[in-house]
Amino acid sequence: MTISNFIRKKLGLKLIYADPKIISKYCKGFGIEIGGASHQTFRFKAINIDISNHTEQEDCYTKEQMTLGHSIKPVDILASGDNIPLADNSVDFVFSSHVLEHFYDPVSAINEWLRVVKKNKYIVCVIPHKERMFDKDKPCTTLEEFEERHKKYNKHLRYPDKHYSVWTTETFLEFAHHFKYNVIATDDKVYHLENSFAVVIKNT
Repeated sequence: MTISNFIRKKLGLKLIYADPKIISKYCKGFGIEIGGASHQTFRFKAINIDISNHTEQEDCYTKEQMTLGHSIKPVDILASGDNIPLADNSVDFVFSSHVLEHFYDPVSAINEWLRVVKKNKYIVCVIPHKERMFDKDKPCTTLEEFEERHKKYNKHLRYPDKHYSVWTTETFLEFAHHFKYNVIATDDKVYHLENSFAVVIKNT
């Protein structure tokens, strides 16, 4: 945490995160954010899609937002991030931060994001880097496991919430190449989110 954000937290103010350049560059126009949180503020225009309104006090995401952001970010559309009630090619970007690893089948999630984003527009993902997170002792998820999950995934089931996938920047690029996602930009360490890397996928 930066000194300015530490002071803001002590004063009970909302934390401010400056946009990394990669996010400012590709999150332009009108987009959607998957699972947005009050303590991660990015400077773009987007509606927030989440599977929960986080009204339960025992919800770990409710606690985290109240502790770090002192509020709950409003949810505009209540839906699973891999089953979005929007038309094809309807938004300029899809953004997620520390969300993709929670999907049992990240392939289905990315495919859904590619469905709703316009042609030649972007998906921007901020993803935990294995070596800089509590997942550091876990092995990176293999391509074979991703394939197997994708084959048996049922979007009508509610899967337990946890980190299903573990990546480094390099293994995510291997994952993207394997599933033919067009990654056009990466950032190995995201400003103000140093435990993360960022990738940009272009819908072609």
